[in-house]
Amino acid sequence: MPLPSFHELSQVYPGYRHYGGAYGDKLIHFIVGDANYPNPNLADTSALRLSVAFNKLGGEHSIGTKPIEISKGKSADSISGFDNLQYIFRTTAFGPYLAQKYKSPELYFTNKFSLKEILEKLHRKRGIIRILTFRSHGNRVDARIALWDCDKPFKSRYFFNLHHKISIEFWELSGIVIFAIEVAFSKHYFFMHMQQVKFGVII
Repeated sequence: MPLPSFHELSQVYPGYRHYGGAYGDKLIHFIVGDANYPNPNLADTSALRLSVAFNKLGGEHSIGTKPIEISKGKSADSISGFDNLQYIFRTTAFGPYLAQKYKSPELYFTNKFSLKEILEKLHRKRGIIRILTFRSHGNRVDARIALWDCDKPFKSRYFFNLHHKISIEFWELSGIVIFAIEVAFSKHYFFMHMQQVKFGVII
């Protein structure tokens, strides 16, 4: 099954407040309908935010009503929202979920590639990015996930400053060519508008 386009996901993605979006963590939990906030297991909302986007798209992209159980922990990797849809909150489970439902990601291990090299490979690409890290406190793997917009996270925190990065996964989304055309058109329109202003004609 093909992934949705970047344009489709970005239109319904609830971006972080202070990072170009309008949604704080508490508002995300309110939208989902989880009554247990604050919950230590839900402290990071990056997976919940992407879950909201997929469920808003609906149809074949909806996460559905069946609990997601991928990490084989003591509990499910998702919670049931007020709309009875599932919202994945464990970022460590979101990557395998995308791989099972859609396709495997591009994978970059940080012991083989420098951060600069990885960013160069992702330059001018749009997609979903997941950063896996190792947390010495608790001796466990953690992760963050977000939309990637050419050279930076889309309306999200910059997770590349996390310590002990293990790997970076990337699912490329369609829409890059359309974006390039939009930028070219915008530049052309701006140039033409400035020429009209120069000669005293404004339309």
